[in-house]
Amino acid sequence: MEEPITKSFFSPPNLPPEMMEEILLRLPVKSLKRFKCVCTSWRSLISETVFTLKHALMLEASKATTCKKSPYGVITTSRYHLKSCCVHSLYDEPVATVHEHDGELLGRDYYQVVGTCNGLVCFHVDYNKSFYLWNPTIKLQKRLAGSDLETRDEVVVNYGFGYDESEDDYKIVALLQQRHQLKTEALVYSTRQKLWRSTCFPCGLVLANKSRSGIYINGTLNWAATHSSSSISTVISYDMSRDVFKVLRGPGCCKGGCFTLTLGDLRGCLSMVCYCKGANADVWVMKEFGEGESWSKLLSIPGLTEFVRPLWISRGLVVLLEFRSGLALYNCTTGKFQYPVSNSLNGCRDAKVYVKTLVSPRDL
Repeated sequence: MEEPITKSFFSPPNLPPEMMEEILLRLPVKSLKRFKCVCTSWRSLISETVFTLKHALMLEASKATTCKKSPYGVITTSRYHLKSCCVHSLYDEPVATVHEHDGELLGRDYYQVVGTCNGLVCFHVDYNKSFYLWNPTIKLQKRLAGSDLETRDEVVVNYGFGYDESEDDYKIVALLQQRHQLKTEALVYSTRQKLWRSTCFPCGLVLANKSRSGIYINGTLNWAATHSSSSISTVISYDMSRDVFKVLRGPGCCKGGCFTLTLGDLRGCLSMVCYCKGANADVWVMKEFGEGESWSKLLSIPGLTEFVRPLWISRGLVVLLEFRSGLALYNCTTGKFQYPVSNSLNGCRDAKVYVKTLVSPRDL
């Protein structure tokens, strides 16, 4: 007698475990959450820390080939407000769906976004000087023990957050630069060791005023900088696995110096915005990371003299831009802006793109 259709339809397919894992690794978070209910073995596999990390790394590597329904979101802060939105919602929906997260961490407080990596958002909280990891997709957060970092008023601090795959360790880098001096102190926090340690920072480099937090690319953290002896713009890059800083050449246009520089991540490539020719913002990308000769000008946005950072670019060359006053879309073909991209995201102080994963900060 033939097996009932209903039973065979709802039973997990009879595939080798390795093949089934490869299939599940290619699914979005929303599907994986549903498939946890299929059977015990699937629930166990999808819940494993190793599986969630593999899944996150595959999504991070797919930035250059993301489809229309990309598994990415944008997190923004504005004074005491914390909001998020799907990238595809900003591009494809008449009215973008914005989620408010006020109170999900510690209540209404001043949050500084340090960075995002593998679906985790790292925050520095002003009142207790501590760092937190939060996954907005699964709504789990964790305070990092031993991460409190007191700084003096005369010190400017630039942070960065990323993943050291060689040691399976998420790390925070703090660059403490004394005002009106060239001395910079570099500190590295390890989530595994739960402590800060000092590391050597190159002499003669000054971080750009607009560098903000470090940009995580290929296991490195990157900040815009200049040489103290000249106005030549460059990039200071920290290799997380080797624990060393190195200097990367900026685009060829920067030999004479640029009055404003901002770094970003476009489709997994390091990007730099340069204001070299009047009121034009030139966006460059480093196609081969670490190769100074691989800088290529992606686009030029006329009429801009204020801070702007590209957050995302679609295949149709529509760029999601972060301004001081909010987010906007710029169509490179028509030269037209859509501003604001959402009234709910007006006045955002900082914006970061994150990938939607199941990585739990409580497993670290």
